[in-house]
Amino acid sequence: MAAPAERIPATAVDRVRLEKIFNAHHATVWRVLSRRGLSPEAVEDATQETYLLAAERLDDIRPESERAFLVATALRIAHSLGRKTVRWELDDDMDQRLSGNRDASDTRADMQLCNLVLSKVDPDLVEVFVLYELEGLTAPEISELLQIPLGSAASRLRRAREQFRSAAARVEKSMKKEGES
Repeated sequence: MAAPAERIPATAVDRVRLEKIFNAHHATVWRVLSRRGLSPEAVEDATQETYLLAAERLDDIRPESERAFLVATALRIAHSLGRKTVRWELDDDMDQRLSGNRDASDTRADMQLCNLVLSKVDPDLVEVFVLYELEGLTAPEISELLQIPLGSAASRLRRAREQFRSAAARVEKSMKKEGES
């Protein structure tokens, strides 16, 4: 067995598999970490750390479970950064002061708007909501990933949807008021 500081050279097969995993799931890992409220630099670092761990544990990753492994690893890394319950630093009335210059076709503005609404939802619920609604994981996958009972995952998803709808309605209302001004 190699000492922890030693690196065992990867085989060509390992490199190809890791490259395929990276290409297939990099965007997902990036989004999951970004939606945790990390700074862009922290997202870069956590993404890199996620793939370094994946490279070290490549033999432990079951085929067809790569995404779940990467998301779980990324979430643990975010948690270890002390970001478990990160909330954006927004004023309570921030949704009442949205810019009237917003271009609906601007993807960046859409993401900021989505993040604004998500910031109004309980962080434990956001995690389940993002994994299900935005990343496409199933409730059983989320249950396993977060190590919570399936019923808890379903309950959190239901409550997150309710909170998301409520926050989205407030934002929509404020945008309509601004549009009328």
